[in-house]
Amino acid sequence: MKLFFLFCALAASLVALAAAPVRAETASGQIKGTVTDTGSPLAGVEVRLANVNAGRSFKIKTDELGAFSVETAPFGDYEVEIVSAGGERLLTEQITIYVSGSPAIAIVKIDVSESKISSLPSDQTPIPGQPVPGSKTKYTKQEIKDIKAKNERTSEMNALILQANGALLNENWRDAIAPLQQLTGMDPDNWEYFSGLGDAQYHLGQYQEAIGSYEIALLLAGDPATVNPNDAWMDATKKKTRIGHLLVNEGNVYSALHKTKEALAAYNKSAAIDPEPKLAYFNLCVTQYNLKNVEDAVTACDKAIAVDPGKAETYFFKGSLLLYGNQPAPKEELAVPAGAAEALKKYLELAPEGEHAGEVRQMLEYLAVSAKHADSGSQRPQ
Repeated sequence: MKLFFLFCALAASLVALAAAPVRAETASGQIKGTVTDTGSPLAGVEVRLANVNAGRSFKIKTDELGAFSVETAPFGDYEVEIVSAGGERLLTEQITIYVSGSPAIAIVKIDVSESKISSLPSDQTPIPGQPVPGSKTKYTKQEIKDIKAKNERTSEMNALILQANGALLNENWRDAIAPLQQLTGMDPDNWEYFSGLGDAQYHLGQYQEAIGSYEIALLLAGDPATVNPNDAWMDATKKKTRIGHLLVNEGNVYSALHKTKEALAAYNKSAAIDPEPKLAYFNLCVTQYNLKNVEDAVTACDKAIAVDPGKAETYFFKGSLLLYGNQPAPKEELAVPAGAAEALKKYLELAPEGEHAGEVRQMLEYLAVSAKHADSGSQRPQ
């Protein structure tokens, strides 16, 4: 039985990572506050917060001390309503809720008797042009003009983000290019916009452009372990994961350009950064497989199996590699490779009707016949 199925022009099965959504242009964090009536806490009243820019709203009841809290909310301009347990509207105001320092917490104090509402960052340090305790927000004409301009810019960017995300999630890569290019122009320091642009370019086959976008994103992202303390959404783990995925996609682009050395470097960087490097190790396994670097490929496959033991294809590559790496010269005896049969059987266990199921059954049959002939001392099967 001839082994026609081993390394017969097998194309690299690289994983194309779906583009991650782009986040809205809004800083967020925790909002904590109290509601009082002439200084006495109001328990059981409903606090309604509506962010006029981000389109987010929250309804929270105060506790026995008149306190309330929203764990994650966008900062910015809010319409605030206080409604009693009986449905009476006690206060309606507008306020800018803002933050400075770390952690990202804003403090809101509301007194319905005097229609007073104020906001301070958690460090209690007043900011020029921002409200102080016991007073409403007051702005100069220029400040109002600047705030309107900023809000218009934020609204425009959020509309572009929604457009880009819709296109990315629906894999309409061409439709994602224009809004992402506009976003990179409006905020050229945001590495995630360049990463999203690179993903769209990659899927459109614009490989050189994608490499350029990914390299800019990596430069802007900087240290994977360093995050903006005012960005409540992005912690170090999430940043490492997103950069790891970016590097996998960059490796896939290099592979498409037949730049194997650069592809392997990108996958190795991803594996070192990503808290869950299953894509990186799998692509290392496949790339080394196609290069017929048996030892390096088996090592990468073992690492991929360790972090993602349910992926059938990895067992196929490992079993094939072990069998290929132990092919003897003509008229030499075949030593049945340790671990090959186990890996191939695991593939069938996970994917009995999978793409490689027929090949795997042939390999297992060959290994069984080889083992039988080896035990009898006869010549290996042809």
